[in-house]
Amino acid sequence: MRSQPIKDFARSLHLDACGIAPIPLDGRVDTNAICPLASGQGPERFEPDRLLPECRSIIVILFPYYTADDPDSNLSMYCRCTDYHLIVPAYLDRIAAFLQNTYPGCSSRCVVDTSPLSDRWLAYKAGLGFFGDNGCFINKKYGSYCFIGSILTTLPFDPDEPITDHCLHCGACAAACPGHCLENGTYSYEYCKSYLTQKKGDLTPQEIAVIKKTPLVFGCDECQRVCPHNNGIATTPLPEFRQHRLTRIIPDDIESLTNKEFRQTYGNRAFSWRGKKILLRNISYTTAIKDT
Repeated sequence: MRSQPIKDFARSLHLDACGIAPIPLDGRVDTNAICPLASGQGPERFEPDRLLPECRSIIVILFPYYTADDPDSNLSMYCRCTDYHLIVPAYLDRIAAFLQNTYPGCSSRCVVDTSPLSDRWLAYKAGLGFFGDNGCFINKKYGSYCFIGSILTTLPFDPDEPITDHCLHCGACAAACPGHCLENGTYSYEYCKSYLTQKKGDLTPQEIAVIKKTPLVFGCDECQRVCPHNNGIATTPLPEFRQHRLTRIIPDDIESLTNKEFRQTYGNRAFSWRGKKILLRNISYTTAIKDT
């Protein structure tokens, strides 16, 4: 079944990286431990029929979010705009409505990274890019600065093929990683700064030392910042990722807020989901960079 109508509709929404992943998915063999923040932890990562019985293909779409960097920012690039969990589903719902209008009687389900499915594997199987040594999914046009959204459907669209491009294996990401998580071709989330800035509870001295290495108080962009596949990439064509940007957060912004006020003020930001306490903790660690 031809997928061009759905790809043309996605392109009309400025979403030009759209592909079809097959059923079955043929799950990726991954010997790395899965980060506990990930929604899927087992075989369900490759079993879309658990979410949509009779699923026959998956429409996968990249949502690029890259904009010119701000050297004074202390937030990872992905959370400087409105939370993508609000933006991506809105686009997916429009595409799902187009599906229903074009193919009455079909069933579909929209998913983002809160579903148990391995979204990067879906994007790979849909021919949208390849895996970097840093574990990021890389698209030729938009680099690794992309969110991934998918629509499971009972329509049997012809699948796309994975591309043959591959990582340069230059070692830049491993050298830049604050927690040395990318040693010997593996990824160990335990000392990933992005993970540690979202980990609740008391941190060990070693974990604190990792957070102190760079100024970001939520997330980490080091392995993406140095990746040669991100040189000269296109900026996002989506206005939602260019508007209402917040590049810094400081104690004066949040210290006096109650938890309710914090949620009301920042609840539409990706960095808010772990609460204000963890942000203040991380700010205190990164402030020490300037004081030493």
